[in-house]
Amino acid sequence: MNSRTFNFRKEDGLTLVELLAALALAGLLLILISTILSTSLLAYGRVNHETELRNKAITLSAALQAKLKNTVSVSSPDMSSINAEVITDVMSDSSSPVSLTLKDGGLYDKNGKLFSDSELDLTGSYFIKANKELQIHLWCRLAGESKMEPLYLFVSIKLIS
Repeated sequence: MNSRTFNFRKEDGLTLVELLAALALAGLLLILISTILSTSLLAYGRVNHETELRNKAITLSAALQAKLKNTVSVSSPDMSSINAEVITDVMSDSSSPVSLTLKDGGLYDKNGKLFSDSELDLTGSYFIKANKELQIHLWCRLAGESKMEPLYLFVSIKLIS
């Protein structure tokens, strides 16, 4: 038998098919990573926006409760304004008037000074004078963010009888 020697050539590179397969896998991996990253960044932005809105609304609620804490009487000419009589000194039974008005998406005091945060849009908010109670229904949005769902906040002030 005749012995033949085969001379195999050693390959030193990648074939075109191998290179295309590696590029396709890298592309798929890049698309997957960019989708996950963009989704998480959008979620972070939404949560950050909602937290900022909630903090501003809670601050407004606390300020309203402090301002109207010792309310004796309330008159409400319409659902967008209230006039309250608040006891300032319990010992002398002295009181002072407090007026709040909802207009142009803000809450203003009797001097026309903005009581709410300037970044809050309170469009759709209203007051209700119920039996021995003042109800404040606040629909809070961040100004200029009409796409986001508003935050509803209910504040109830019991009148001192």
